[in-house]
Amino acid sequence: MQRHWKSVYIKKHQKCPDLDNLVTGVIPAIILENALSEITCKEVSKKITEFHNMTNFSPNSRYVGESLNSYINFKTQYFEKTKHMDHQLRQVFSDIEDPRYIMRDLLSAIFTKKIIPAKENGKIYSNGIFRIHNCDESFPIHRDNASFEANNYTVSKLRNQLSAVLHLQTAQSGGELILYQKSWKKSDEQFRFPEFGYSDDVVNDSKFIKIKPNVGDIVIINPIHYHTISKINGVLDRISVGFFFGQSDKSTLLCWS
Repeated sequence: MQRHWKSVYIKKHQKCPDLDNLVTGVIPAIILENALSEITCKEVSKKITEFHNMTNFSPNSRYVGESLNSYINFKTQYFEKTKHMDHQLRQVFSDIEDPRYIMRDLLSAIFTKKIIPAKENGKIYSNGIFRIHNCDESFPIHRDNASFEANNYTVSKLRNQLSAVLHLQTAQSGGELILYQKSWKKSDEQFRFPEFGYSDDVVNDSKFIKIKPNVGDIVIINPIHYHTISKINGVLDRISVGFFFGQSDKSTLLCWS
């Protein structure tokens, strides 16, 4: 990896040639600034916080949408619930464009590659997941790697796995993305917690950067690098929407959550 590990910032519709550098770890993140307006982000946040069908992840964390990680051994249920949830979210966003679709279009433009939802036996993967974190939420250090965790899903066979997160509302303070200059390896499993995440020892002495989320920005990382979020403070929830994506061929990226 490079001695100076710095994110690449780009503007809307600007071409970005750094996708391979993100995959290989030369750069930590690509940040697409002002992807959505603050007004649109507020509208989306209101719709999501008022949505009736939320899942509680922890006392201070909720989400809307389906995550493959919750259905590692329950593939049939994952695709059934994804279909049901997508139907509900189409109703939620009947009067404004779904931000997950906007994200796909923007990533297609900056990377000059078609990006579409992944499919398996004619069934469509989840388009993305909305996450709501409130005050005092803390996060264990973790990484994301479908090729290791979900090898019974076809997305595990993609050449790489990247993560795109659109920030819809930021916390009053805290809630920064902490990204470590260390990627996961199988021997790290000795540091893993039974439920979720890893002991701090897994990143002992590793360099890291902090990325402050700004409303409307899309932050794109390689989630094989260990990462976490700093403690959230204040009365405002941290609200985001995101998905993973990987390369199917030279001109196509497939996304899922």
